[in-house]
Amino acid sequence: MEFQAVILAGGTGTHLYPMTEGVTKCLLPVAGHHLIHYQLKLLEANGFKDVIVCTCANARDEIATYLQQFPALQVDLQVVDEEIETADVLRAIRSRITKDFVVVSGDLITDVKIYHLADVHRINDATCTVLLRAPKKPAPRQQGGKPAKEPVGPADFVGLDEKGSRLLYFKPVADIDDKLSIPKRQLTMYPSINVTKKMLDAHLYIFSRWVLDLLEVEKDITSIKTELVPYLVNEAQFGKKPVPGQPKIKSADMGDDCIMGMPAPREAANGGLGQQEGYVPVKCHVLLLEDGYCARADTLRAFREMNFEVPRHGHGDSVPWDRHAKSFADKTDEERKALSKQVGSDCVVGESFAIGEKSSIKKSVIGKHVTVGTNVKIDNCILLGHTSIEDNVTMSGCIVGANCHVGRESNVVNCNLSARYSVEAESEHKNETLCLEIEE
Repeated sequence: MEFQAVILAGGTGTHLYPMTEGVTKCLLPVAGHHLIHYQLKLLEANGFKDVIVCTCANARDEIATYLQQFPALQVDLQVVDEEIETADVLRAIRSRITKDFVVVSGDLITDVKIYHLADVHRINDATCTVLLRAPKKPAPRQQGGKPAKEPVGPADFVGLDEKGSRLLYFKPVADIDDKLSIPKRQLTMYPSINVTKKMLDAHLYIFSRWVLDLLEVEKDITSIKTELVPYLVNEAQFGKKPVPGQPKIKSADMGDDCIMGMPAPREAANGGLGQQEGYVPVKCHVLLLEDGYCARADTLRAFREMNFEVPRHGHGDSVPWDRHAKSFADKTDEERKALSKQVGSDCVVGESFAIGEKSSIKKSVIGKHVTVGTNVKIDNCILLGHTSIEDNVTMSGCIVGANCHVGRESNVVNCNLSARYSVEAESEHKNETLCLEIEE
């Protein structure tokens, strides 16, 4: 692969609170693997060798150890300030990037073939190529049930040409004040622009290397998604003047139309956009992923869904990440048979699991080293690992961080527990966020 890859794995994950209390977002487990596992396996499966991982100081040592599991990748681990935005991260590592590069969000799980995105980028000589995800297909409606609501997430207004490849307009819905307004210059050059807000930005991009030179000058651009991509699409692509860093066309690239040293007219591939002659045109394109898996752990709801969806997605070698072993991988056949009477077939259970008599677990994802007492009922929960549940406990719809403890005869419904939280015995909690108190 002729591109470098950058994984942005330094986010604090405020939208996943309290799961990220004391844990860097990229190290949260999803169905038995750290989140960052999925980006590394994606790049490895697509032939990448040169990878830059950007993370915060708190996660550096653990990630450095984890990266030893990927000997095929030449990983350059860079520590950045966890408070800076994504475009600021690119500025910070600018000297490490020597060619066109792919940027992957540290909370993305997808089985997209990156070489398809690369083909779009190369064929169109694009400046920026964006992976867009089509809306998820709604789950089948059960008889007599209510129609499923579409998941709420950060939407964008996306404008495409008639072929659905050229990205002509891009703006987050949150940045629209009253009504959508497309500049006249866009409409003049492209009278037919298909605008929708149903496509989701997957946070997987390919950029030309010169975009880093642009960022060195345009210091006000701090975010890739909300500022850099809209700038390239809405302004640089249609501007009459070159933007900072935009390279000039070399005479060797002008072909037979270059006569007496004069630049050739703008080529048709430029799409008729108003670039200053003599400069490499700014062109933005997309790849729309309609099939396959593509999701981000950008909300607690999305994180919950991932834990259930990822183990069940794909077959054989159709996904880049490691296939998850069957539940009770460390148990004998006889032990697995006994456990299957208490743990539903729709569950995913990690190693070193123990469960008492008269207990049952349904529709749940259980991490490693979890102990469940007697007469316990667990339904539709995610337990991240190293957690103990005492006798006579009922839990439903909960996400439980690592190293938690739930006291006997407790009833916990639709709650989120931060790591190392202890639920008192004989207590009841419903629709709560339970976190450790921070000592001053």
